[in-house]
Amino acid sequence: MTNPPRSIFRKDAVRRYLEGREKSILPRLVSPRTFIYLWFLLGLLGMSSIIAWFTKVPMYASGKAIIVRSSNQRIVVATFFEPQHLSSLRKTKKLFLNFADRGARTAAIITVQPEIFSPDTIQKRFAIAQITRPSAIAIAQLEPIDKNLPASAYLGSVGHAQAEVGSQRLISLLPLIGQFFEQ
Repeated sequence: MTNPPRSIFRKDAVRRYLEGREKSILPRLVSPRTFIYLWFLLGLLGMSSIIAWFTKVPMYASGKAIIVRSSNQRIVVATFFEPQHLSSLRKTKKLFLNFADRGARTAAIITVQPEIFSPDTIQKRFAIAQITRPSAIAIAQLEPIDKNLPASAYLGSVGHAQAEVGSQRLISLLPLIGQFFEQ
């Protein structure tokens, strides 16, 4: 009987090698510290998503504001908005007005006209030609901006108006994914 060929490796080394091959060892791609940071970032992303889902931000309609009447220190402003905002204008009580040389102001809405007016009707009723589209009209009262000027000095001033017409979720403002959360 012949003896098997003698190995150049020790028996103990061969045994450990074979045991090591049987264990599955995953490569260490991420250090434990980085792993903790990544979990922290994932939690932060989750919390900010929840906050963005439940937080609502106001939506504003923009339009033109023209001072159409003034008497006894009372200034009346006609504001002209896109027709689709008519139903929302009835629910709001406050306008944000900005006249270029007079600064930004808030004004209380006195009335909202119940129908949409054509540019012809607007010109006949308010004697202004700046409006060239059908518009929803809200009338507001503005306090005098400068106490030294008479109210009639503001007549005909043109400015910018904004009215809060609703709200939307903050998450709907995010690029790419916001389109899936629009109301």
